[in-house]
Amino acid sequence: MGQRRRCASLLVYCVCARAQATPPAEIRGVDDQPVYLIDDDGLCAVVSPLLPPAVAVVPDVPRILAFEKVVETFHRDRTVLPFRFGCVMDGEIRVREALRVRRGEYQAFLGRLNGCVEMGVRLLMPWTYRATSGDGPGPDSAADGAAPAGASPGIRYLHARRARFRKEERSALREAESIERCRTAFAGLYVDFRSELSPVRGSRSSEGDHAAPRGQDSVEPGVRMASLMFLVKKDQEKAFREAFRVLSRKGETKILLSGPWPPYSFVLGNEAKSGG
Repeated sequence: MGQRRRCASLLVYCVCARAQATPPAEIRGVDDQPVYLIDDDGLCAVVSPLLPPAVAVVPDVPRILAFEKVVETFHRDRTVLPFRFGCVMDGEIRVREALRVRRGEYQAFLGRLNGCVEMGVRLLMPWTYRATSGDGPGPDSAADGAAPAGASPGIRYLHARRARFRKEERSALREAESIERCRTAFAGLYVDFRSELSPVRGSRSSEGDHAAPRGQDSVEPGVRMASLMFLVKKDQEKAFREAFRVLSRKGETKILLSGPWPPYSFVLGNEAKSGG
């Protein structure tokens, strides 16, 4: 059994230090496989076998939830370097080689993440975007009335497009101001910060490229979601939540709070996905 386990394909969940590596009460991982630790001179990888052996594991909701549960279980009482779902290595020897080759990087990450959690804040912000056909002026081109009286259809079209670009610029400015106000509200309560912007969602969002009917260049209201990720010391989590409550009461923008989570967003993509 031991030889089979050493040779099996292994799914890697996270990396932690040996001093913190006493495993929690027995837990099961993806596909109900046992989770265990592989130690290489004080640096440990948390893994479970993939049976039958596989070079990849197909992601689905139960597997992803089981994966995240393992990472969160270890993260409760130790610093972990979390991996993204899908890092598979060919046996314990390969895992130890990866730990050895990237020891310096992994230890640096563990030092930076020590005692930290990830808190997420989502901002839902109104946005105005252009739904353009590219076919020239349409029946709504001069809807803003900005073109001079008697102007040609081409001039009216250009004036209307300029007005719509300005609406987008104002939306972008309001968006940047909202994000900055949010960051300022948590000043002194985090050690690192990341942000991501989702595509605009609106009444035409299901079309993917926000295409307008042929011959029109219209403006559509929508919503953009900004995901803000904060790396927060565990002893600052209570103060962070209180700052969020204060911010949410202002009601300037709809905001949502999540966490604490393992600090996935603060691990570089290659490490999080493949571990090497």
